[in-house]
Amino acid sequence: MKLLVLILVVAIDRFLEFFRRWRADRWPHRATIEVFDTLAGMIGSTAARLIVWLLLPVALLILLGAGGDGWIGWVVSLVVLLLVITPRNTSEINRQLLDAAGRDDQETVESARKVLFDGTPVDPAAATTRQTGERIIVLAFREWFLVLFWFVLLGPAGALFYRLTEWLAQENDPGVVEGAKVAWLHRWQKKTHALLVLPAAPVFTVLMLLAGSFQRGVNAWRGDPALGREHGAMDGWEAGSIGLIARVGHAVIDVERADECLDENACLADQRAWYRAAHAIVLRALLFGLALVAVLTMIGWVP
Repeated sequence: MKLLVLILVVAIDRFLEFFRRWRADRWPHRATIEVFDTLAGMIGSTAARLIVWLLLPVALLILLGAGGDGWIGWVVSLVVLLLVITPRNTSEINRQLLDAAGRDDQETVESARKVLFDGTPVDPAAATTRQTGERIIVLAFREWFLVLFWFVLLGPAGALFYRLTEWLAQENDPGVVEGAKVAWLHRWQKKTHALLVLPAAPVFTVLMLLAGSFQRGVNAWRGDPALGREHGAMDGWEAGSIGLIARVGHAVIDVERADECLDENACLADQRAWYRAAHAIVLRALLFGLALVAVLTMIGWVP
């Protein structure tokens, strides 16, 4: 069942343009934060975090279990995944980046970079080609793979729990100024998010090794917290995992071309080849992941 749902979600994302336009507004994210802010004003931030964080995932886990069998489970799983995958519409942004680089359209490239680097300390206008290529891979891990990873393990409840954890970990309590002491539950949500990232990172890394340059990727296998922070990691544990994805991702996409045009002064036509290689690795890693789920389904390990 889960394999069929995953194939449907991938097909809808890749081939239905109206769905990509509809998702680009990020309304599930905005609606979640609006509900949190409203509840926080009524019952306090801690209680609001608990309700928004746990109510729906626990209800789905109780009603559907980790498998989500039956036609109701199929429908719920499909709806949940379509709501929480790629909230910033990165699949479409990547395509726009590739097309704009091929047309030498600097304005569109800069606009795409603003979306890709949102939430990171990197200035999109000064981002290098290398940083942008790594960002494409990191976002594929965060926006696609992590959701699908927890869906395979815990069904729609797992996918929803991961995304709600990420959104709430990024959101400060209403009225709290930037840099102020973080409330205990907010800190635990950041730590929980890091723990959810931790087991998925090596799985995605192995898939990238299979999809790209295996030896170069193995040689680069090392957590890099500084690089993880560059890509917006909220916790030290998460920073190591995200840094691993970025390091190995950079290594494996060099299978077709050496490091060149890594600075912002390179022409867009040259940059495009690097972006295309990063995008191709993401797609191949996703296909390898689906193949792995298919094998696990056939031997009965995934319902």
